Amino acid sequence: MSGYDEALLKRARALHDAPNVTMDGHNDLPWALHDAYDHRLARFDLREPQGHIKIPKLRHQYLHTDFPRCRKGGLTAQFWSVYVPTTIRGGEAVQKTLEQIDCVHRLCEKYPDELEFAYTAADVRRIVKDGKLASMAGLEGGHQINGSLATLRMYYRLGCRYLTLTHNGGPGWADAALDENSKWNEHATAGGLSAFGVEVVKEMNRLGMAVDLSHVHPDTMRKAIHVSEAPVLFSHSNTRAVCNHPRNVPDDVLRSLSEKDGVVMINVNAPFVAGGFFVS
Repeated sequence: MSGYDEALLKRARALHDAPNVTMDGHNDLPWALHDAYDHRLARFDLREPQGHIKIPKLRHQYLHTDFPRCRKGGLTAQFWSVYVPTTIRGGEAVQKTLEQIDCVHRLCEKYPDELEFAYTAADVRRIVKDGKLASMAGLEGGHQINGSLATLRMYYRLGCRYLTLTHNGGPGWADAALDENSKWNEHATAGGLSAFGVEVVKEMNRLGMAVDLSHVHPDTMRKAIHVSEAPVLFSHSNTRAVCNHPRNVPDDVLRSLSEKDGVVMINVNAPFVAGGFFVS
């Protein structure tokens, strides 16, 4: 591996060793399976490498996940995103979300030697110790609760353990970094969080569901960190000081995040690391 410090690489790899848990905070596989196979799980086998199988229906043409690659990367715990785009709203968004959650549970049933659904931190540690990939579900957009705290509570009962407050476009009660056309939202029209948005955060705290601030406007980051009584997370974001993408995290937010024991889980997607937003 030319160009790498072997000693540093060895130390990095040791972080993956048991009893440590190597967790990925965001994987879009369920929606990729929706688009590629209509959630028909018999049509593919994640035990086999998928990187060479071209799928024209997918924007990236190929699945990015299979068990050989998970093992090679040392992955031991995965948050599967049960994403629904903001172009789908209302009751249809709730139905699509349930179908996404169902997909995650059925993946665990199809591959019982590889995956097991985790509801608690103790579950994660046990599953990792058993040599399987601990699997959890994360909601990716406040519009998926359709303005209902009862829907939020039912998602929790089904195993969802974080909610990203907004996807592009947002739910109205929290401001997104980008609009539905992926253009930067300069102004936070809801003031970061509306009164109902504050209720959502407080109910998530009560349930034990993590508040995820990837995709949200900086004012939403600041308001949510202030309101939340529990540590918050960014499931797939980076630092604005290095890469000035609108979805990355400003320094003042990073400082306040550290004061509340929050965490940023790094996004390795190229536009959030370098490219046109990179700060030279």
